[in-house]
This record gives sequence, C-alpha cells and structure tokens, in this order.
Amino acid sequence: MRNDAEAFRRGLDAIRKMFDTKTKERTEGDGKMEKVKLTQEQENCIHELLNNQGRSPKYVLVTHIECTFFKSDAWAEKFKCFNNLSVDDMAKVLYTPNSYEVIPQYKVGDWVIFEYKAVRVIGEILEIETDEFFTAKVDDPKYQVPQNIALSKLRHATPEEIQQEKKRRFWDKLGREVDEWKEGDIVFNESTKQMYQVPIGGLIAAKVVSFKLICPVEQRLDK
Repeated sequence: MRNDAEAFRRGLDAIRKMFDTKTKERTEGDGKMEKVKLTQEQENCIHELLNNQGRSPKYVLVTHIECTFFKSDAWAEKFKCFNNLSVDDMAKVLYTPNSYEVIPQYKVGDWVIFEYKAVRVIGEILEIETDEFFTAKVDDPKYQVPQNIALSKLRHATPEEIQQEKKRRFWDKLGREVDEWKEGDIVFNESTKQMYQVPIGGLIAAKVVSFKLICPVEQRLDK
C-alpha cells in the first residue's frame, strides 16, 4: 500500500513539474513548441473520453497517472493505446491548445522514407507494430535486414521517389549505376518501337530516356 502511495505521489510530482516548467516548453530549431506525436487511434480515444463520454481532462489525466504508475491498472481494451503515452505528453495534449499532431497512417505495402543526416532508408513496409512500440519494418535492400523505424520518423514516398528507387534497384541488381549502358546491351527504343544493340561508345545521352533495357550483354546467349 505504501509503495502504491509513493508511486501515485511520483505521478503527481511529474504533473506538477510539467506545469511549473510550462513557460520552458521544449522547442524546435525555429523556436516553436515541439508537438506531441499521437497516433490516429490515440486521438480517437481522447475524443471518445472527452466528447462522447463527457469525461473531464482532469479525470483522464488522473486515470492516466494511475495507469502509468500502477501496472495492474494499465489502460485496457480500446484505450490500451494510451499505455505508450507519457504522463507529460498526456497532460500537454489535454491542457495545451494545438499541442499535438497526428502521425500519418501507414499500412503494410506502403512506400516510405526515413532520413536523418547521411542516413536514408526507402522501401515498402513489411510489418507494423502497435502493441508496444509504434514502429514499422521497412525493406531496403541496401541493408541486410529490414529496418525497424518509429512511425513518427517516417513519411510517405512520392510517386517520383518510388519510381527512382525502383529504377535504382533494377540497375543495382546488374551491378551497375543507373543508366550505365554497356556495349552489346540489347535495348528497345520506345520512340521508334525498334530494338537495337548498344554500339561502341554507348547511347546518345539525350536519347537515353527513350530506351528500355531488354537484355544486358552479360546475359546474352549468343555471346
């Protein structure tokens, strides 16, 4: 019982500290408040409690403190998505206007991109984990295994980026750079609808966009 009271006191202290430092909100490089990242499911559940059930922000926050520090009373059923939300972030969402943004929705098969400094991951989502951690496994052949990345760090790839990556992968499987044509390649000219053999000196750069590789010289059976 004493441990329970101590845990609850720690929760209240955390809230008090959050409000005491309200004027010192975490900021991004442009000086704006860093927003809490919510999943669509979390936003829907907050809306359900406040608007549909008529619960007060204080009720939701106190309940969240209890669920956070008393493991046996963790959020369950449809509200278990709150178990990944800190007390600090829940308080900010409930009491600070425009304090959160919803993480874009993703599904298996979506093409996504993760970029951080010199690191760039682009590929299809193989699996999404939302029970404990909101992450996705992204298939990028530049890496030996699928990369596990937080959903909040991803963005959808544009059609142009997807096309470029598919083209890069095609040429990479041949051990070549993009549009690295070799003498003897069999290509199809999409403008004239005819097939050609790449001559000595390669293709004319200005016309490369109209050619499609039919058979790389390394795979020709007549060589």
